[in-house]
Amino acid sequence: MLLDTTLREGEQSFGTYLSMTDRERVLRGLAAVGVPEAEVGWAGRDDLADMLALSARVAPGLAAAAWCRCRPEDLRAAVACGARRVCVGVPVSDAHLARRLGLGRPALLDLLAATLAEARMLGIEHVTVGMEDASRADRAFVFAVARHAAAHGAHRVRLSDTVGLYTPLEVADMVRALRAELEAARLDGTAPRARRVSIGTHFHNDCGMATANALTALECGADCADVSVLGLGERAGVARLEELAAALVVRGRATFDLAPLRGLCGQVAQAASLSVPRHWPVAGRDIFAVESGLHAHGVRRDPSLFEPFPPELVGGSRRMGVGRKSGVAAVAAALAELSILPPPDQLPAIVAAVRELSASLRRPLTPAELVKLTGLNGLNGLTELAGISRPAGDTIAVRDSGTPLSATPPAVSAGNGKPRLPRAAAADRGRTREA
Repeated sequence: MLLDTTLREGEQSFGTYLSMTDRERVLRGLAAVGVPEAEVGWAGRDDLADMLALSARVAPGLAAAAWCRCRPEDLRAAVACGARRVCVGVPVSDAHLARRLGLGRPALLDLLAATLAEARMLGIEHVTVGMEDASRADRAFVFAVARHAAAHGAHRVRLSDTVGLYTPLEVADMVRALRAELEAARLDGTAPRARRVSIGTHFHNDCGMATANALTALECGADCADVSVLGLGERAGVARLEELAAALVVRGRATFDLAPLRGLCGQVAQAASLSVPRHWPVAGRDIFAVESGLHAHGVRRDPSLFEPFPPELVGGSRRMGVGRKSGVAAVAAALAELSILPPPDQLPAIVAAVRELSASLRRPLTPAELVKLTGLNGLNGLTELAGISRPAGDTIAVRDSGTPLSATPPAVSAGNGKPRLPRAAAADRGRTREA
């Protein structure tokens, strides 16, 4: 169902240089997730034989393929390195035919037939024909190439959106139409193998549609979708493994083990000198972190109200923080988790102080900061407030001992020792959202 191309498409991306150790980690990660197939290099790559051998050793259940140009000599080079599966790139738009290959449509069909004949002679076990630049090609010619590939022994035809222009609705229509064309070719005898030919996809993400397009294609009859870790690839990359795998599992369409994905994403990010944004789907560190009052209230009652899946499914953990966006109920709950139960009449002032300090620090508070801010503990009541310095590092959550909370302690009234509402927060007191 998924073909990972991190070690082919991903390694083609600008500035990405993976070591053999990095590649081994990718292969082991893919095997741990349960990805069935991967492109591990291309014909002409100096270390293709080493990559095929490495894949067989550390991920024996992974079907490893080599990418080739539509040239018989590329197939011979791949087989010489040990490849038994190949993905053949075949440009199908007139612009690519004329400016890259210098060929017309009939000549391309002849070249494709000769390349597939070579594959049969070499005993290659599985051949994918990738129809490149399909989103800008004449639709009738795309279908003609697919039928031609099926008639000459291809096992899979792949729609390649080379510049990321397809939309999900266009993908749905194209996949259904391609399936109908292959079935018609089988029935009229022009491609008797066509019913056994599967449909693959390769979507680029230039307009942010790659993962949505891949999921749509699978739901509309495609058999396989190309992905890479973090979507790593040329320009804006391709469909993202972590997103598509999670979507399929959550929808009951697949049984991948999602827990290793966060570690795999982190390894690839480090190897490619990238950083994973904290809100990145599946792999971001803060996707299960909650601060706003409304969401915190709901998550404490039932996490599924605001979470599509439990954190444990993807190897994550839930974090609840308090800060400028927190209300009375959220702050009270955070304090209760620290065994601090302030008098109810002090809570509004504490909330205001939390908001002011959080705003000045521009992050939620750590539990230690919250304790200092309130000047309370579970045994001794009021304590002397100490100054709070801004800690280094990232925000953590209330359940984590080092989590951020707020900046300056509340002023204390000389008369009764209760926290005095800071002026900057007093104006918002009437608008405080409960929870």
